[in-house]
Amino acid sequence: MTTKIQNYSVDAVALITRSAPLNQAKAADIARQLGKTTRSVIAKAISLGVAYDVKKPTNKNGSPVSRKIDTVNAIAKALDMPASDLDGLTKSPAKALDNLLMNIS
Repeated sequence: MTTKIQNYSVDAVALITRSAPLNQAKAADIARQLGKTTRSVIAKAISLGVAYDVKKPTNKNGSPVSRKIDTVNAIAKALDMPASDLDGLTKSPAKALDNLLMNIS
Protein backbone atom coordinates (compact mmCIF):
# COMPACT_ATOMS: atom_id res chain seq x y z
CA MET A 1 0.00 0.00 0.00
CA THR A 2 1.38 3.40 -0.95
CA THR A 3 0.98 6.49 1.13
CA LYS A 4 -0.04 9.79 -0.39
CA ILE A 5 2.57 12.52 -0.13
CA GLN A 6 1.17 15.63 1.54
CA ASN A 7 2.01 18.75 -0.44
CA TYR A 8 0.66 21.08 2.28
CA SER A 9 1.38 20.76 5.98
CA VAL A 10 -1.30 21.10 8.63
CA ASP A 11 0.08 24.57 9.46
CA ALA A 12 -0.09 25.62 5.79
CA VAL A 13 -3.69 24.44 5.52
CA ALA A 14 -4.53 26.34 8.71
CA LEU A 15 -2.91 29.51 7.31
CA ILE A 16 -4.97 29.25 4.12
CA THR A 17 -8.15 28.57 6.08
CA ARG A 18 -7.57 31.52 8.44
CA SER A 19 -7.08 33.86 5.47
CA ALA A 20 -10.61 33.32 4.16
CA PRO A 21 -12.03 34.85 2.06
CA LEU A 22 -8.98 34.52 -0.16
CA ASN A 23 -8.21 36.80 -3.12
CA GLN A 24 -5.32 37.13 -5.59
CA ALA A 25 -3.25 39.37 -3.29
CA LYS A 26 -3.69 37.19 -0.19
CA ALA A 27 -2.93 34.06 -2.20
CA ALA A 28 0.28 35.62 -3.56
CA ASP A 29 1.37 36.58 -0.03
CA ILE A 30 0.67 33.08 1.32
CA ALA A 31 2.46 31.54 -1.68
CA ARG A 32 5.60 33.57 -0.87
CA GLN A 33 5.47 32.46 2.75
CA LEU A 34 5.06 28.79 1.82
CA GLY A 35 7.40 28.72 -1.17
CA LYS A 36 4.55 27.72 -3.49
CA THR A 37 3.01 29.27 -6.58
CA THR A 38 -0.02 31.52 -6.29
CA ARG A 39 -2.02 29.15 -8.50
CA SER A 40 -1.17 26.25 -6.20
CA VAL A 41 -2.40 28.13 -3.14
CA ILE A 42 -5.63 29.13 -4.92
CA ALA A 43 -6.21 25.53 -6.05
CA LYS A 44 -5.63 24.25 -2.52
CA ALA A 45 -7.99 26.85 -1.07
CA ILE A 46 -10.72 25.89 -3.51
CA SER A 47 -10.21 22.17 -2.80
CA LEU A 48 -10.56 22.93 0.92
CA GLY A 49 -13.78 24.86 0.30
CA VAL A 50 -12.27 28.18 1.35
CA ALA A 51 -14.08 31.15 -0.20
CA TYR A 52 -12.12 32.72 -3.05
CA ASP A 53 -12.97 36.11 -4.57
CA VAL A 54 -12.23 35.87 -8.29
CA LYS A 55 -10.45 38.85 -9.80
CA LYS A 56 -12.76 40.59 -12.27
CA PRO A 57 -11.42 40.73 -15.83
CA THR A 58 -10.29 44.13 -17.12
CA ASN A 59 -9.24 45.59 -20.44
CA LYS A 60 -5.65 46.60 -21.14
CA ASN A 61 -6.47 50.14 -20.02
CA GLY A 62 -7.83 48.88 -16.68
CA SER A 63 -11.52 49.44 -17.41
CA PRO A 64 -13.91 46.59 -16.66
CA VAL A 65 -14.73 44.22 -19.51
CA SER A 66 -18.22 44.80 -20.85
CA ARG A 67 -20.22 42.17 -22.69
CA LYS A 68 -21.58 43.01 -26.13
CA ILE A 69 -25.11 42.02 -25.13
CA ASP A 70 -25.02 44.59 -22.32
CA THR A 71 -23.90 47.27 -24.78
CA VAL A 72 -26.65 46.31 -27.24
CA ASN A 73 -29.23 46.47 -24.43
CA ALA A 74 -27.95 49.95 -23.51
CA ILE A 75 -28.23 51.02 -27.14
CA ALA A 76 -31.80 49.71 -27.29
CA LYS A 77 -32.66 51.60 -24.11
CA ALA A 78 -31.09 54.81 -25.44
CA LEU A 79 -33.14 54.46 -28.64
CA ASP A 80 -36.28 53.56 -26.65
CA MET A 81 -36.84 50.33 -28.55
CA PRO A 82 -36.95 46.63 -27.68
CA ALA A 83 -33.60 44.87 -27.71
CA SER A 84 -35.12 42.10 -29.82
CA ASP A 85 -35.29 44.60 -32.71
CA LEU A 86 -31.49 44.74 -32.65
CA ASP A 87 -30.90 40.99 -33.16
CA GLY A 88 -27.54 40.34 -34.79
CA LEU A 89 -25.99 43.55 -33.52
CA THR A 90 -24.00 41.55 -30.96
CA LYS A 91 -21.93 40.19 -33.86
CA SER A 92 -20.56 43.68 -34.50
CA PRO A 93 -17.11 44.64 -33.20
CA ALA A 94 -17.19 45.80 -29.57
CA LYS A 95 -15.45 49.07 -30.44
CA ALA A 96 -18.15 49.88 -33.01
CA LEU A 97 -20.88 49.19 -30.46
CA ASP A 98 -19.16 51.37 -27.88
CA ASN A 99 -18.81 54.21 -30.40
CA LEU A 100 -22.47 53.90 -31.39
CA LEU A 101 -23.58 54.01 -27.76
CA MET A 102 -21.43 57.06 -27.05
CA ASN A 103 -22.85 58.93 -30.04
CA ILE A 104 -26.51 58.26 -29.27
CA SER A 105 -26.35 58.82 -25.52
